[in-house]
Amino acid sequence: MTIRSLARNLPADPDNQGWVLGWGVLRDRYPWHFVDVYADQQTAKVEAERLGAGYVVEYGSHRLGSDEFICGVSLPEG
Repeated sequence: MTIRSLARNLPADPDNQGWVLGWGVLRDRYPWHFVDVYADQQTAKVEAERLGAGYVVEYGSHRLGSDEFICGVSLPEG
């Protein structure tokens, strides 16, 4: 069972219209695979562990309705 995504409820990326900020789960090796984006790191880690070897958690920006994800974005302050 996968963890339900709430991507549409995530904070908007102020630099990219239609994108949200959150914790992405992806396979970081070939073939690259973006799974989803989550509101908190712990939930994303649970999903990555469920999927197995090669899946990692990164904070970044996700374009809703796509598999586009840009990581290396700075975490929000606070």
